[in-house]
Amino acid sequence: MENHFIKNISFENFKCFKKLEFDGFKRVNLIGGHNNVGKTSFMEGVDIAVCSDTIISLTYKLKEMIRNRQNSLNDDFEIDFFYNDFIYFNIISNINNIKVKHVNNNNYIIEESFLEEFDDELKDSKKYSSYFLLSVNEKNEKIYLNYFIRSFRIIKEDLKYISNFVHTSKMGERDIAVLYGNLINLSKEDYLDKSLQIFDNNIVGFRQILKNRNEIVLKLKLKDIEKPILLSSFGEGINRYIAIICAIWASKDGYLFIDEIENGIHYTNYPKLWKLIFDISKEANCQIFAATHSKECIEAFNNENKNNEGLYLEFYRNQKTGLINIKDRDNEQLEYALLNNGEFRGE
Repeated sequence: MENHFIKNISFENFKCFKKLEFDGFKRVNLIGGHNNVGKTSFMEGVDIAVCSDTIISLTYKLKEMIRNRQNSLNDDFEIDFFYNDFIYFNIISNINNIKVKHVNNNNYIIEESFLEEFDDELKDSKKYSSYFLLSVNEKNEKIYLNYFIRSFRIIKEDLKYISNFVHTSKMGERDIAVLYGNLINLSKEDYLDKSLQIFDNNIVGFRQILKNRNEIVLKLKLKDIEKPILLSSFGEGINRYIAIICAIWASKDGYLFIDEIENGIHYTNYPKLWKLIFDISKEANCQIFAATHSKECIEAFNNENKNNEGLYLEFYRNQKTGLINIKDRDNEQLEYALLNNGEFRGE
């Protein structure tokens, strides 16, 4: 059932990681550490590693990452996924072997050692403008930047493995509606309603109403109130809770990434959230990576992780080298750190 899960990964020159590797991921992985140690970048890199099994899917994931970071993809987009002044990155895992290099004839000289992996025609690089050299599992292709910007659109469901990314900001209702559609296809609407009742016993269920041909309205049915209430009239916590539950089911047999998972959710509800995450991810066969800054969130995670089905990963910057490293802690090690004021969250 878990054969598709990522077990190990290594980064070279990807975003803030000059060199980083880890072996031993589990079904539920929680990431902590100080600010600016690459928690979000790490999840973006894992997302690329698990979903990029072809040149087309790699191109799609790179474009998706740029859009999420820069809010658009146009002629002025920044190539911001290389470490410092490097012009290539490698991501190697038990799932895929990814290499990306940017070639700009006005600025860079291409090393023969790298071009040996590609077609002979690429070695005469002076006749080409700026482009990416993409390699996926030793299959190589050149993508011009102007084509990269305007190229094909891929249907997400056509990817070999599905992944979803719940970002730090409140999820829009249109995006929630798309995720909820996956629950309908899986006949899991009742599961969401029961989960919401655990979150707030005054909630009867979730309702998705078609207002007109192009507009869907999300509402919640409450006890003792005849008409459903607009979801937008509730706090951010219930929005986040619904988004995470729907996203797990939408990522069935795939992967889910959640940035700053605690956002908008009151700390008293963290235990309920983690219980649902562990339970649903197992039933949905979904591997989860989540980042947090909250000690209370880490404690709730660890209390639910008694069977070590999850893993806590702490990111830190080596004071001597300045490079980012990872140390992992199982349930007992993390409990000891929490009780003895160890390094276990961002400040």
